Amino acid sequence: MSNDKTAFDVSLGKAASGFTKLLRELGADGKQVIEMLDDDPAYASLVSLYMQSGCYSPSTDQKRARDIMGSNFLGVEDIIKHFGISLTDDEVSLLRDIRFTEAQLQECKDTHVLFPGYPLSILEIRDRVPNAMFYSQDWYNDEKFTKKEKVGLHWYLIRKDIVENSTSKTYQEQTALLTSNEEVPRACEVIYLIMLYFLAYQKRLFEKVYARCSNLSSDGNRVDVGNFDAKGLYVYSNWDDYRLVYLGVSSRRK
Repeated sequence: MSNDKTAFDVSLGKAASGFTKLLRELGADGKQVIEMLDDDPAYASLVSLYMQSGCYSPSTDQKRARDIMGSNFLGVEDIIKHFGISLTDDEVSLLRDIRFTEAQLQECKDTHVLFPGYPLSILEIRDRVPNAMFYSQDWYNDEKFTKKEKVGLHWYLIRKDIVENSTSKTYQEQTALLTSNEEVPRACEVIYLIMLYFLAYQKRLFEKVYARCSNLSSDGNRVDVGNFDAKGLYVYSNWDDYRLVYLGVSSRRK
């Protein structure tokens, strides 16, 4: 939904027409709403966020989750705003309830990010964000893991950094560090998180490290993503037996 233009770039005629339609819909409440918009900055901000999110209203579950997770929460309104997605009623219904308990969220609130997934592939994500967010690479354009695999339509809890002490280890050694409640996510899921988190908070996850994912590239190597610096996100693949000081493993809660 976002682009380079602001409301001030809209012609006066178009703006007047839109504002007139809004006032007509507000009816008898229009005077109060306009006065609150002018007098109360917090109210104006709330109305703005509601309009930018496609007029989506978070469920009680989602509001409680945001309270627990703080800045480690991304909502349905964020994927609507930043990925330009229009959800159907069925999709909204599927995302209304969060599948993790409050106890699980409390346990992960400082180490993981909670966010709603939407069926996008890596190439589709790349097409929806500014070019500078991906490092210029073309080797993976025809790879199955970038074209065919898509994020699931459900809530995710993924670590915001690689698993602790997982660098300088083989993939087998890294996965041995995971608990029974954890698994290695796919590259599309990690990239979706990295992109959405940056668009929402202007903060880079996996900025100085690479994270191994569960996918294999067509040459049989393990896909890894990261080093999300000013040049953009990098996508590579390495042998499972490589031990590299900057290469760890990603993790998500089952």
